[in-house]
Formats: sequence, structure tokens, C-alpha cells
Amino acid sequence: MTTVFVRRQWNDYRIAEVRPEDLRDPHWRMSSGGVGKRSPRPVLHARMLCTAVQSGELAHSCEHGPPPHDILVCIVKKDNTRAVYAELEEAAR
Repeated sequence: MTTVFVRRQWNDYRIAEVRPEDLRDPHWRMSSGGVGKRSPRPVLHARMLCTAVQSGELAHSCEHGPPPHDILVCIVKKDNTRAVYAELEEAAR
């Protein structure tokens, strides 16, 4: 796996690229990190440090204190290659 594209909410337009080794605890859930927005169905999520973003943008401001923070991100199927998504999906089982 080379890179993974993540968002803070399943439908956020802001997308960031991270290294797969920076993602922890892949799992399925229906509420996002940050604002806790609900998705229409379970979405693949993982935890990471907010400083792990390689490129792009995430909806995270660090307003509650200096970085790094542990944040929850969504891994949306359409943003990633089949191989990347399948590997994370398998790890979530």
C-alpha cells in the first residue's frame, strides 16, 4: 500500500493523503470524528495523528491545544484504489 486518502466526514470535500502506517484501529462506524456527523450507513474509519497529513487538507484546526492530536478519519471507497481499500477493509474485520 502506498498512500491512503482520508476525510474527517464521509461527505467532506477536504481530502488528505496519509501513509498507511500512520493509520491505527481501522473499524466501521456511523459517526465521524470532530463534529460527530452521522453517515447514512457504516463507513470505514481509522485513527491517526493530525500531523500525519502528507498532502491535502483535513477539517481539523488544533483549536483545542497544540498538535499532535489523535483524530478520527473516514476512509471512503471512491477516494482510494481497490487494493488499498480492500486491505483496510480486511484489517477492520
